[in-house]
Amino acid sequence: MDRISGLGRARWAAIGAAVAVTVGAGGLVIAHATNTPGSTGFVPITPCRLIDTRAESTVGARNVPLGGGETFTAQVTGTNGNCTIPGGASGVAMNVTTVNGTASSFLTAWPADAPQPTASNLNWVAGSPPTPNKVDVKLSSAGKVSFFNSAGSVDVIADVVGFYDAIDVTAGAPAAVTRVGVDANAFTSDGQSMINHSAESGIVSAVSAGFFILCADASVELPGGSKVTAMTADVRDGSTDNDVVVKLRRNIHGTAAASELMATVATTGAPGDVTVTSKSIIGAVVDNNQYTYSLEVCGLRNENVLSDVFIDLT
Repeated sequence: MDRISGLGRARWAAIGAAVAVTVGAGGLVIAHATNTPGSTGFVPITPCRLIDTRAESTVGARNVPLGGGETFTAQVTGTNGNCTIPGGASGVAMNVTTVNGTASSFLTAWPADAPQPTASNLNWVAGSPPTPNKVDVKLSSAGKVSFFNSAGSVDVIADVVGFYDAIDVTAGAPAAVTRVGVDANAFTSDGQSMINHSAESGIVSAVSAGFFILCADASVELPGGSKVTAMTADVRDGSTDNDVVVKLRRNIHGTAAASELMATVATTGAPGDVTVTSKSIIGAVVDNNQYTYSLEVCGLRNENVLSDVFIDLT
C-alpha cells in the first residue's frame, strides 16, 4: 500500500467522477472533476410493466409465449404497456422474468438494431418456477429491444425500473468536485519544517522533540465560492499512545480571534497505514474576502507519519 511516498506522485479517486490528484513538493495542487459529453446517467422510476406475454394477464403487444428459436422485438420508448419512457433514453434497467418454460432454455435481450449476441440473461429448466433476473440493456436507435428464446416455449414478463439518459454537461449535470491536495512538506512550526523526507526510502516523518506531541500548521488557498464537503488524510499511525489529528480551520482576515473549526480527521485504533475521512463537516462556502484557511496537524512523532491531506469541494 503506497501511502507514504508523498512527493511527486499522481493519484486517481472516484468522487462523482474521476478526479486526478497530483501531489508535488511545491505544496498545494488543485484538480477538477468533470463529466464527459455523451456520458449516461441512470434515472430510476416507479417500476412499470412493459410486457407480459401470458394470455390471462397480457400487458403490451404480445399475448402468446415465445417459441423455440423465436425473437420478439418490443418498443420501449414512448408509451407501451404500462410504461412511458422518454425518447432520449439510451438504455433501460428491467426485472425480466420467464414463466411456464416447457424446455431447458435461455433468454437473450439486446438492442434491436444490433446483431444478436452470444450471451444469455436468464437460464431455466423445463417446469421450473418463475425465473427472474435484473437486465440492463441498450436500446436501438428507434428505442427497441429484442428478446430471443432458445428452446421450447416460455412467457416473458419485463418490468422497467429505470432508464439511462445522456447527461447534459452544460445544464443539470452533477456538480464537479474539486480536490485540493496539501503536501506533507507544507506543514511547519514557527516557520520551520516539521517533516523529514528520506529520498532513499520515500518516507516522510515528523521531526521529533523527545516525548512531546508536536503540532504543525499549513496555510491553504481554497477556490472562492466553493463548498467544503470532505477532508481526507493519509497517515501512518505508528504510535500506541497518541493519534494523528488533522483540523481544517478558517480565520477572519486581520484579526487574532479564535479560529473556526470546519473539519477534523483523526486516527483511532491499532497502528498502521490508514486513510481517514471526515465524518462531520460544516460545508461552509469559501469566502476568501473574509477568511483565510489553514490546516493543523498534531500527534506528529517519528513513529507517526503524515503523507497527504486532501480537501474536497463542490
